Amino acid sequence: MRTLRPLFLASVFGVALAGCQTGSDIWRSQFDVAGEALANDTNIVVLLSSEQAANTLLVNASRRGYQLNKKWDLSGLDLIMMDFERPEGVSGPVAISDMQGMEPSATAGVDHLFTIQAQEGDLLAVPPRIYAGELVGWPLEGCTSNLSIGIIDGDVRTEAPELSGASITERDFSGGSPAAGDHATAIADLLVGPGKLKNTKLFAASVVSSETPQTGAGARELILALDWMLESDVRLVNISLAGPYNALLDKAVGRAVDRGMVVVAAVGNDGPNAEPQYPAAFDDVIAVTAVDRALQVYSDAVQGEHIDFSAPGVDVFVTSINDGQYLSGTSVAAPFVTALIASDPFTLSSRRVSEIRRHISESAVDIGPVGRDPIFGTGLPKRTWDCD
Repeated sequence: MRTLRPLFLASVFGVALAGCQTGSDIWRSQFDVAGEALANDTNIVVLLSSEQAANTLLVNASRRGYQLNKKWDLSGLDLIMMDFERPEGVSGPVAISDMQGMEPSATAGVDHLFTIQAQEGDLLAVPPRIYAGELVGWPLEGCTSNLSIGIIDGDVRTEAPELSGASITERDFSGGSPAAGDHATAIADLLVGPGKLKNTKLFAASVVSSETPQTGAGARELILALDWMLESDVRLVNISLAGPYNALLDKAVGRAVDRGMVVVAAVGNDGPNAEPQYPAAFDDVIAVTAVDRALQVYSDAVQGEHIDFSAPGVDVFVTSINDGQYLSGTSVAAPFVTALIASDPFTLSSRRVSEIRRHISESAVDIGPVGRDPIFGTGLPKRTWDCD
């Protein structure tokens, strides 16, 4: 999958070519790893396409002091994932080089951290300022979804009154220690709460652990969630998490997209001068930035050529947390585009991200500079179809 990252950075986190890495590749690997937050700073994760390759790697890695923590057969992605403990003193870049040298077909990477992309604003105002639905042409009574949807996020508080009528299937990938679920509950509310998507099955993968150094999840957990979504026949997935480039996630998202999945992701809140954040910056992921009621871009939104659409994401009122709360961030904007795709009849006839992106672009209101731009993308999409 083509990715939007600086050309001078190495692709050591990507699929290795046959043979060994060069010294310059290893140097660039170290540059990639430096300063990036990890969910686990002592392990190395590997994706493989066959049992034979996995067995070969296990034998060779064990001889070199790597200890297997766990192995997963990912039937949805048709991959095998292995998590190894690195020998003492072995850095992430060296471990990546080791793994891909021992098994050239392997994709190896450190377990980068992907964090939620929303900030809480003021508590309930009376009356609350509500503008987001109107901005995208969303009817007050909501729209029927044409397919099941998924969210990869934190723990959803399904007992929230706003979600009492929703069909939600949950699965925990946090290792048994899910973090507090306000963020995920808000995302679920924006998708299947009152006046949102109707008659929708929501699959919620809880990947955010209370044991991570920040409020986020590792690449490994995101991959497990994607695999479960594919096994559950979920075609549309919302991810309001963002982090650095990671080849493991690159490979997994590419596999999911090849199997008909559409992924919508928040572009991230690291600011306009930040490097592209992933998974939004993957070429086959629909990347969403946030705008306010006046169609001004969210001040902390990441910018770049990969941005596809703008959606309401500044002071969006959500009733399911704290008896009413304003939220801001690209996390908040992504579900609006996900809901538009889910309710659009065109989605049923297309399984290609490029076609869906082009179709949604046709209804988008151009904002900012004329044409597609690195701040607003194609613009603000609007509902143009009748809702049941």
